[in-house]
Amino acid sequence: GRPFINYPAGSSSYMQRLQLTQNWSAVSGNCLMVRKAVFDSAGGMEAATFTQGLQDLDLCMRVGREGYLIVGTPDSSLVLAEPAAAARSEASRQALDNEQQSFFEKWLPKMARDPAYNANLNLSEVQAFDLDPGLQMGWEPFCTRHLPSILGMLVNSSAVGHYRVSQPMLELIAAGRVVGRMSYESITPVEVERQRPDVIVFQGRYSEPKIKDIVLAKSYSSAMRIFELDDYIIDVPERNEHRRSMPDNIGEMVRKGIGLCDRVVVSTQPLAQALSSMHSDIRVVPNMLAPHLWSSLKSQRRTSGKPRIGWGGGTSHRGDLELIVDVVRELADEVEWVFFGMCPDLLKPYIHEFHTAVSLQTYPAKLASLNLDLALAPLEFHIFNDCKSNLRLLEYGACGYPVICSDTEAYRGHLPATRVYTNSSEEWLQAIRMHLSDPNASYRIGDELRETVLRDFMLRGENLQYWANGWLPD
Repeated sequence: GRPFINYPAGSSSYMQRLQLTQNWSAVSGNCLMVRKAVFDSAGGMEAATFTQGLQDLDLCMRVGREGYLIVGTPDSSLVLAEPAAAARSEASRQALDNEQQSFFEKWLPKMARDPAYNANLNLSEVQAFDLDPGLQMGWEPFCTRHLPSILGMLVNSSAVGHYRVSQPMLELIAAGRVVGRMSYESITPVEVERQRPDVIVFQGRYSEPKIKDIVLAKSYSSAMRIFELDDYIIDVPERNEHRRSMPDNIGEMVRKGIGLCDRVVVSTQPLAQALSSMHSDIRVVPNMLAPHLWSSLKSQRRTSGKPRIGWGGGTSHRGDLELIVDVVRELADEVEWVFFGMCPDLLKPYIHEFHTAVSLQTYPAKLASLNLDLALAPLEFHIFNDCKSNLRLLEYGACGYPVICSDTEAYRGHLPATRVYTNSSEEWLQAIRMHLSDPNASYRIGDELRETVLRDFMLRGENLQYWANGWLPD
């Protein structure tokens, strides 16, 4: 790139670089002088190979390879009026892509380890000579690598990114089992080559622009590619808020992304089964809770004159919560209804409290502070929900809340909870009244659930092996 573009004339820039003579690995052909003998020795411009540009940079790289210096000097100034960029035809764009690929194939290792530009500096033109922001890198003090290196390509820094990529990677790094780097944006071939990861984890790459990240990695890196998915996004319930943001050809896109990867990692066995026709190596790594956020939560019971019953979660559960509209209305005078994160309009006339969503870091403490006597986890009977994880039960359990949940595949297993088999209002009411009739027995179920969650579902110790098995080569 052009590290000092848009700097004012006469600017000194970072460490006076615009005022100093210095060595670079390549300079622009807009103001380039080279001895004819050196030019001829290097083979001149490869105009036939690079018709869309890049001839000047390629020449500099070849001249530098022969041991000559590429020197930039401030002693001469040139005013260049660049013409407005013309719209490229499809053929021209394809030619440019092909030539960039040829350039990377020829010079990528040299570009990634540029002696004129430290590998920890940003590659963006507007942030040149700034430290690379937003990326976390495990310390690699040795010339040779002693630990596997993982590059995590996250979709976001909220719940899905936290549970499925960032927190597992941080725990593996802290345990001294891997070194890793995380990015929330698409990255360039140079950035991939800088790290030379052994594994790249692609989270939620099921749109055309995001799938290009996998294609890029396949073209320029020998790293094992892992497709990470924790929801059956091919079939989303009608009332799920995320449905409208899914591309029409979502099934085709998921299959394409999976097909470009060496392994698929999912959160549940039903999800693995639903995707089984798309890949031969699908591994299940269950969701777990970060110890520093969930292991020491305190909640209180019997804090009000009426039992406090509630729900907490994200904003995509309108259909699930509308299952219990009649239940909420029926018990409105007997209990205090508490909702956290979202509350459908149909329920709002009957609730006692509503708490808006908070950041991921404060979410566990906020959930525990609701002081619920009973927590509900309704889910529609749908393949999307069958493929979900038991994360809601884990979060409730860490707070010590007794739980009533729908009997979906997601919530089956050994976690102690009361399960509703039909999702009918009558069965939900019966289950709730059973808990309210014997609160001490209900609280004991909450204590047992908390003990099970803290013992079996914390992201530490032996549980890290799940992620090592999912991410690392056999």
